[in-house]
Formats: sequence, structure tokens, C-alpha cells
Amino acid sequence: MKRRTIAQGAILLAVCSIAAKLLGGAYRIALTYVLGAEGIGYYQLVFPFFALLLAITSNAIPLTLSRQISAELSRERGGAVRAIVRKAVLYAVFAGALGAIVTALLSKVMASAQSEISVYICYIVIAPAITFVALAGVFKGWFLGHGNTMPSGVSQIIEVFVKFGLGLLFAYLLMPRGLMQAVAGALVAVTVSEFVSLLAVFVWYLVSAKDERRLPALDTQYKFFSTFLPITASGFIFPLIAFIDSVMVVNLLIRGGASDAVSQYGILTGPVASVINMPIVLAMSISVAIVPAVASAMAGYDVVSVKQKTATTLKMCFMISMPFFLGGAIMSRQVVGLLYPSLSQSHRDLTAYLLSLTAINVLMLSMLEALDAILQGLGRLRPVLINIAVGGALKILIELIFVPRWGIAASGVSSIVFYLTAFTLNGVYYNKLVGKNAKLFKSISKITLSGAIMSISLLPALFIRSNIWSLVCAVCVGATAYIASLLLIRAVEQNEMQMLPLGGKLNKLLKKTGYYKESTL
Repeated sequence: MKRRTIAQGAILLAVCSIAAKLLGGAYRIALTYVLGAEGIGYYQLVFPFFALLLAITSNAIPLTLSRQISAELSRERGGAVRAIVRKAVLYAVFAGALGAIVTALLSKVMASAQSEISVYICYIVIAPAITFVALAGVFKGWFLGHGNTMPSGVSQIIEVFVKFGLGLLFAYLLMPRGLMQAVAGALVAVTVSEFVSLLAVFVWYLVSAKDERRLPALDTQYKFFSTFLPITASGFIFPLIAFIDSVMVVNLLIRGGASDAVSQYGILTGPVASVINMPIVLAMSISVAIVPAVASAMAGYDVVSVKQKTATTLKMCFMISMPFFLGGAIMSRQVVGLLYPSLSQSHRDLTAYLLSLTAINVLMLSMLEALDAILQGLGRLRPVLINIAVGGALKILIELIFVPRWGIAASGVSSIVFYLTAFTLNGVYYNKLVGKNAKLFKSISKITLSGAIMSISLLPALFIRSNIWSLVCAVCVGATAYIASLLLIRAVEQNEMQMLPLGGKLNKLLKKTGYYKESTL
């Protein structure tokens, strides 16, 4: 019963996280409409350093506390939880304030390093958010330690809604005063949204913990940093690579003679990344669900079950991400024209080009996320981090050599190499652990064939002038061709169909038509 409750909590948190990511992607699209390519470039320059400081100071707080609090509760030492929370609050205030002060002090240094000195004000207005995130992490960790994921999920949704509304409002109102003021206004909204999220989870904590706070305080044997540091290290690599990117790419573009380096960087990390990341969220939902299942099978030494579950997960991620990859690559001009009409023609052309070039990252990153989740479920975190670091180093090397020569496209290519390298290395390691799976390879080949058929079906839509009707035609015809070909070549088994959206209803329909009966002959 307890295991089922934990699973339900994980699903709830995953659903909220996915909803927040989808809303966040929609917000970036809307913000691009207000700020334009150059404005979104300034906006994006700030976040890698911000994310890096969060990774150092606070991202590990919720998971660290949840583990220590749940351990104390299992020993019926509720009074010790008070000591854990008190120490964590002190740490969060210190680390968060230090992170905010460092951000403010280094604002001009960072802006100068990115060759845009006027962006320093953006670092200053977002700095307080580091403190708010750290403190909110303490109370989220308390709830997670008590097995309640609702506050963490709800606070994410609240944060995105506040940022969405205030960000667009502030940017719009401040645009007449100048582009940088509008960007700063959007970043003020980020700080306000983090404060509102903290306020919501703190009030929730005060109501929920009133009985526990009456218990006599007990000392705890758990050391905060013994758990905090390893978790922090595991989430450090991606933000570090993104931070290095934010410093390098604009300078390399300027060295190569680009007159609109910030706009090009903004297009790649803003509009293009938003379109690519949104479908990845769907594949991530499967990845989130597989970790406890793999860990459970591994704990029972059920190698056959591990191999079956992981293979099914990889297959489903590949199948879900394939049509989005092809749609982004083939219909990039129509997608960009529909989502970003406010961009200039030259910027729309560049966005469409970069989207068609990097659309394969939908496939690469979905598979990488899934394989990372699988290996973590198998307790193999260190090899995952090493492989990601190798891919990141290769990405940086490619950018250093080719961005001055090829422009922003080289940065897009470097991201493909990054994800492909990390996925390949993880795949080799995965095969060593569970063995090769010929059935998985055959299934992926069938899905690839279905994707090729879908690609051909999309071609007539390219000749429709209206972006909306072109995409409507592409979605209807492409989806029909893709699903029909998957069914005709029997790429999906009955138990796998259940993992898909509306899979249960589709299974019932296929049973009535005799599809599964025929497939067993």
C-alpha cells in the first residue's frame, strides 16, 4: 500500500512538472513575440549563470531533506525533523543570500564576459530569486519527506503562471522605455514568481506542520552535506555546460564577424529550443515512470524484467519523438511562421533553418533522458555523469573551432554531437549491463520505416501557402500515415500500446477488429 502511494505521488509530481514545462515553453514563445530576437537573446544570456548558482546552492535541498526526514520518520523521531528543518533553513538563507550577493557583485563581470555590458542590470534583478528558490526547497523537501508531493507540484504551477502573466505584462509596459528595460522587467517577474511560490509552500507548511512543531526537539544523526554534496554534483554538469556556452558563443560569433550575435544566440536558445523542448516533455513522462520500476526489478535481481522494461521504455520514447522530429525538420518554415510572426523575415529564416537543422535533438535528447533515467534506476549514476561530461567537452571543442567560421549553425551542430555522444556512450554501457537486444533493434527499425513513410506524406503540405492550413494538413495526413504504418508493420505490441496516450481505448478498438488475434497467428 505504501509503495502504491509513493508511485502515485511520483506520478502526480511528474504530471505537474510536465505541465509546468509545457507552460514554460508557451511563455518563451509569447515572450519572444514581445521582446523580439535580440531581446530574447539578452533574456537567455542571464539564465545559464543563474541555473549554475541554483545547481550549486539549492537544487539538491529538496531531495536531501526528503531522504533524511523520511529516515527519521521511519524511526518515529518526529522531533528530529525540527532540527533538520531548522538547520536547512539556516543553510538556505546563508547559501541563497551568498548566491544573490555573488550574482550582483559579478553582474558587470559576467555582462562584460558576454560582450554585452548593459545586461548587468538583468543579473541584479534576478539575484534575489536564488534566495527564494533555496528557502522554498527546504519546505518542499519537508513535504516530500512526509510523502506529500502535492505542494511541490502545485508550487511549480503557481510559479509558471505568475511568471507568465507578470513577465508579459512587465515586458510590454517597459518596452517604450527601451529593450533592456523590458528584458529586466521580464526577469523581475521571475523573481516575483519565485517569491510567490515560496510564500505558497511556506504557508502550506505552517498549516501542515503545526502538530510536528509542538514536539520536543531532538538531535539528528544525519549530516546535511553528506547527502547534499553528491546530489549537487550529479546535477552540476548540464548547467555548467550551458554556462560555458553562454559566455563563449556570443564572443565567438563576434569574432567571426557577426553583427547580431546576441540575436542569433537568442534565436537558438529561445525560439528554437522552446519548440524542440516541448515534445521532449512527453517522452520524459515515460522516463519518470520507469525509474522506480527498474529499481524494483533490479532489487529483486530480475534481469529479464529489467531488460524488458528498459527496452519498452526506449522503444516508446523513440516512437513518440520520431514524428515531432520529422515535423520540425520538414515543416520548420511553417512552424516558425505560425509561432513567431513578430520576428523579422531574416530572423524567421534563420529560426526555420536552425529548427530544421537541430530538430533531430527531439529524438536524441528524448532517448538520452530515457537512457539516463534507466541507468540511474540501475544505480549507475557515475558513468552517466562521465558520459555527459565527455559529450559536453566535445560540444565546447566543436564550438571553439567552427562557430567563428560557420556561425550559430555550428553551435546547433555541436548540440547534436553532444547528445549523440552521451547517448552512444550510455548505450554501450547499457548493453554491457543487460546485454544486446535484437528485438529492440528490430522495433526501432520498424519505427524508422514508419517515420520515412510519414515524411513522404508530409511533402504535399509544403505547397500550401497558409502556415495554419499547411500544418493542419501535415498533422492530419502525417499522423494518419505514421499510425497506420506502425499498425500495418506491427511495430507496437498490445502491452506497449497501454503506455501511449489513449492506448487503452485504441487497444479495445483493435481487439474488436481482430488485429491482435491476427498478429498471433
